[in-house]
Amino acid sequence: MSPAVYPDPNRLRAANINPATGLATDYLNHYNEVAMLIATLADMPEMSDVIRDWRPVGYPTHFRRSGFGEKGLAIAAWVLAGREVKRQFRVACEDVESSISAVQHRLSLAPDRAAEIAAEAGSIFEGIARVGGVINGGKAAPLLQQSAAQDLVDSLFD
Repeated sequence: MSPAVYPDPNRLRAANINPATGLATDYLNHYNEVAMLIATLADMPEMSDVIRDWRPVGYPTHFRRSGFGEKGLAIAAWVLAGREVKRQFRVACEDVESSISAVQHRLSLAPDRAAEIAAEAGSIFEGIARVGGVINGGKAAPLLQQSAAQDLVDSLFD
């Protein structure tokens, strides 16, 4: 995304949209919510049904459905985002979705092993951090993990 497309990168930053990539960290909530549910399986195996019912949604759809204040800006920035940024983003998202799908499959086959399956949450959070890395233009993973955790906490209060 070039500055010529968005002459006011401060508006993007204020909306938590990275002016360099055109992507918003709010999208991480889509994954953080299910990852948090997976992490709680050891204590709350009844969440298995909710986890199995989870389905991925694309970036624009997430924002259309969300209460994100600048959803129109987020979608417009997505449309204008660079091809390579979108490719990297999709690859990272597909990795997370594949990991979640594997957990869903394991829960279907062995619901009595929910506590063991909960251990998969760590690798899913790592994948979410990689998605965050694309959104944020490659920031260090520890910062992204903190950001993902904060996004999750924020989403619980929306």
